[in-house]
Amino acid sequence: MTLSMTLLARRAARAGTGCLFFLCGCAQQPVHVAADHFDAVTACADDATTTIAASASVLPIGIPPELASKGTLQTTGTVARRLTLAFAPGSLKPGESFLWSRAFVRTLGGTVEGWTRLQSDGVLIEVAAPAPAQSHSTRNATEKHAAREQAAVESGPGYITVDRASPTGARISNTLSVDLLILPGGIPIDEPVVHVSELWSADGKPLPPSALRFELVPTHHAPGYDVVEADVKLDFVLSRDRDGLVCKGSAQARTTIVDRDAVRAPFWDLGVSSLNAPRSQWLALSDPASGIFRAVFDSPATATSFANWIRATGSAQAGPYQLGLFQQDGRKPLRPLAPVDRGALDTFRVLTREDIQALRTGPLGEP
Repeated sequence: MTLSMTLLARRAARAGTGCLFFLCGCAQQPVHVAADHFDAVTACADDATTTIAASASVLPIGIPPELASKGTLQTTGTVARRLTLAFAPGSLKPGESFLWSRAFVRTLGGTVEGWTRLQSDGVLIEVAAPAPAQSHSTRNATEKHAAREQAAVESGPGYITVDRASPTGARISNTLSVDLLILPGGIPIDEPVVHVSELWSADGKPLPPSALRFELVPTHHAPGYDVVEADVKLDFVLSRDRDGLVCKGSAQARTTIVDRDAVRAPFWDLGVSSLNAPRSQWLALSDPASGIFRAVFDSPATATSFANWIRATGSAQAGPYQLGLFQQDGRKPLRPLAPVDRGALDTFRVLTREDIQALRTGPLGEP
């Protein structure tokens, strides 16, 4: 979505009297700056920009309902973040203002899948539908308030650029927020999550292995790279009332958009370890129809309950599945996650009594 911005470039000089025009008019008149003429603006002297600094903050938000997964679990791998960019408090001196700004954000460790909302004090663009709780009258009031700026947005894998200016040449807001859809690095993984209808009888005794009923829920989740960071560059055109100064400058910042906890898949598994040692082998289920696959659970309580059932029965059979362990050489821990490959399948062995006593619950892929 691109909204045009106008450059009115005029220069005039009169001998002895008059005013100096620089990039779009007299210093006392509204100044219009266009994105494609930013390079023509004179760079600010150091004393004009020493106090100007950029800041960036991130807030986790929900994915708009029309874009969210329609499955039981939100496991598409895409996360939503509200990135707020601002010129740090104290950047502007009395009588100074910004006439134009370009925010350039480049992501590292993940890609920009898209954006759904952009807002400053002077502009509001919503690509996805507003939240149902927001009334029509509230939206109208916001849109009326947010008509003082024009914006041009460009995005692609790994970046987003937002240009802002006022159609009247007035000052623009110091703060901008944009809602981003981010896909952490790596190719998402498809694997089933184990649901067992019942493990225990009404009197607390473990059900026999043949009585267990399994449901395998397909999921699609991120592989679990550590973080997604962003380099932020804010280009600007500065206006100063006292001497008619119009000049350009830049400020930079870096922030973490998606931290390690956020990219950790919301699943748990069972592995074996010796006392006070990391897990080194992981529980898997095997049968002739489904083959061998990792035992993945949607809560630590579910995983622990299944481990307790195995301890109580001492069984290496659960319903139609044989229980065993596998390991993936060279992956300690198993991050980023990968599907259980042929090398791992070759390590599969049936669960023993010694293994059963060493079972430990942990986040999926963690030691």
